[in-house]
Amino acid sequence: EEDARDAKTALQEWAQARGLPPPGYETVSRTGPDHAPVFTIEVHLASGESERAKAGSKRIAEQSAAKALLTRLEGDA
Repeated sequence: EEDARDAKTALQEWAQARGLPPPGYETVSRTGPDHAPVFTIEVHLASGESERAKAGSKRIAEQSAAKALLTRLEGDA
């Protein structure tokens, strides 16, 4: 089932199927105290599309950004 894949994997497969390089992830900011950081992550594709997400861990923020971008890309299709 498609929803069983994590969003980062699904986005990478989406890009690969279209001949694009893998998506890039960038830490835009890290705020908050050391015991409760908030990471802002941006995912971007070589074609120019990007999305940002915030979360208490880099991994969750990356997943959220990938899911948001994939949702937008699939909605445009």
